[in-house]
Amino acid sequence: MPVCEITTNVTPADAAALSARAAAAAAEVLGKPLSYVMALVTVNASLTFGGTAAPAAYVTVGSIGAVGGARNAPIVARMTELVARELGVPPDRIYVGIRDIPRTDFGHNGATFA
Repeated sequence: MPVCEITTNVTPADAAALSARAAAAAAEVLGKPLSYVMALVTVNASLTFGGTAAPAAYVTVGSIGAVGGARNAPIVARMTELVARELGVPPDRIYVGIRDIPRTDFGHNGATFA
Protein backbone atom coordinates (compact mmCIF):
# COMPACT_ATOMS: atom_id res chain seq x y z
CA MET A 1 0.00 0.00 0.00
CA PRO A 2 2.86 2.44 -0.24
CA VAL A 3 2.01 5.74 -1.86
CA CYS A 4 4.54 8.04 -3.54
CA GLU A 5 3.37 11.53 -4.45
CA ILE A 6 5.48 13.97 -6.45
CA THR A 7 4.35 17.58 -6.75
CA THR A 8 6.43 19.88 -8.91
CA ASN A 9 6.33 23.11 -10.85
CA VAL A 10 8.21 21.40 -13.70
CA THR A 11 6.62 19.77 -16.76
CA PRO A 12 8.13 16.34 -17.41
CA ALA A 13 8.42 14.97 -20.92
CA ASP A 14 6.18 12.06 -19.90
CA ALA A 15 4.29 12.26 -16.60
CA ALA A 16 2.98 8.68 -16.89
CA ALA A 17 6.50 7.32 -17.32
CA LEU A 18 7.68 9.38 -14.33
CA SER A 19 4.83 7.95 -12.27
CA ALA A 20 5.84 4.41 -13.24
CA ARG A 21 9.49 5.06 -12.35
CA ALA A 22 8.46 6.63 -9.02
CA ALA A 23 6.36 3.56 -8.19
CA ALA A 24 9.27 1.25 -9.04
CA ALA A 25 11.70 3.31 -6.95
CA ALA A 26 9.33 3.33 -3.97
CA ALA A 27 8.78 -0.43 -4.21
CA GLU A 28 12.51 -1.02 -4.37
CA VAL A 29 13.55 1.22 -1.50
CA LEU A 30 10.66 0.11 0.75
CA GLY A 31 11.02 -3.58 -0.07
CA LYS A 32 7.35 -3.82 -1.07
CA PRO A 33 5.85 -5.48 -4.17
CA LEU A 34 5.31 -3.07 -7.05
CA SER A 35 1.75 -4.38 -7.31
CA TYR A 36 0.99 -2.71 -3.95
CA VAL A 37 2.43 0.73 -4.81
CA MET A 38 0.51 3.77 -6.02
CA ALA A 39 2.33 6.76 -7.47
CA LEU A 40 0.86 10.16 -8.25
CA VAL A 41 2.57 12.95 -10.14
CA THR A 42 1.19 16.48 -10.07
CA VAL A 43 2.91 18.80 -12.54
CA ASN A 44 2.76 22.52 -13.21
CA ALA A 45 1.88 23.15 -9.56
CA SER A 46 1.93 26.67 -8.16
CA LEU A 47 4.95 25.90 -6.04
CA THR A 48 7.49 28.22 -4.54
CA PHE A 49 10.52 27.29 -2.48
CA GLY A 50 12.84 29.79 -0.86
CA GLY A 51 10.70 32.60 -2.20
CA THR A 52 11.18 31.71 -5.87
CA ALA A 53 9.29 29.70 -8.47
CA ALA A 54 12.49 28.13 -9.82
CA PRO A 55 12.20 24.36 -10.44
CA ALA A 56 11.36 22.58 -7.20
CA ALA A 57 9.54 19.48 -5.98
CA TYR A 58 7.90 17.99 -2.92
CA VAL A 59 7.80 14.22 -2.58
CA THR A 60 5.73 12.34 -0.02
CA VAL A 61 6.22 8.66 0.66
CA GLY A 62 3.63 6.97 2.84
CA SER A 63 3.66 3.35 3.96
CA ILE A 64 2.31 1.01 6.58
CA GLY A 65 5.63 0.17 8.17
CA ALA A 66 8.96 -0.01 6.29
CA VAL A 67 9.71 3.62 7.25
CA GLY A 68 11.06 5.43 10.27
CA GLY A 69 14.43 5.99 11.90
CA ALA A 70 17.43 4.80 9.93
CA ARG A 71 15.18 3.49 7.12
CA ASN A 72 14.31 7.05 6.09
CA ALA A 73 17.73 8.15 4.83
CA PRO A 74 17.79 5.70 1.86
CA ILE A 75 14.21 6.67 0.99
CA VAL A 76 15.10 10.37 0.92
CA ALA A 77 18.25 9.69 -1.11
CA ARG A 78 16.43 7.52 -3.69
CA MET A 79 13.51 9.89 -4.18
CA THR A 80 15.79 12.92 -4.40
CA GLU A 81 17.96 11.18 -7.01
CA LEU A 82 14.90 10.18 -9.04
CA VAL A 83 13.37 13.68 -9.09
CA ALA A 84 16.69 15.38 -9.80
CA ARG A 85 17.44 13.02 -12.70
CA GLU A 86 13.95 12.91 -14.20
CA LEU A 87 12.96 16.55 -13.78
CA GLY A 88 16.26 18.38 -13.56
CA VAL A 89 15.34 19.83 -10.17
CA PRO A 90 18.45 20.59 -8.09
CA PRO A 91 18.60 18.37 -4.98
CA ASP A 92 18.67 21.45 -2.74
CA ARG A 93 15.20 22.36 -4.09
CA ILE A 94 13.57 19.03 -3.24
CA TYR A 95 11.84 18.20 0.03
CA VAL A 96 10.90 14.61 0.87
CA GLY A 97 8.31 13.88 3.54
CA ILE A 98 7.86 10.37 4.94
CA ARG A 99 4.74 9.09 6.70
CA ASP A 100 4.24 5.87 8.62
CA ILE A 101 0.51 5.34 8.20
CA PRO A 102 -1.32 3.33 10.87
CA ARG A 103 -3.28 0.37 9.47
CA THR A 104 -6.48 1.87 10.88
CA ASP A 105 -5.92 5.07 8.90
CA PHE A 106 -5.56 3.61 5.42
CA GLY A 107 -7.98 1.65 3.32
CA HIS A 108 -8.32 -0.25 0.06
CA ASN A 109 -11.16 -2.10 -1.59
CA GLY A 110 -13.70 -0.77 0.91
CA ALA A 111 -11.89 -1.66 4.14
CA THR A 112 -8.98 -0.50 6.27
CA PHE A 113 -5.81 -2.55 6.55
CA ALA A 114 -6.52 -3.13 10.29
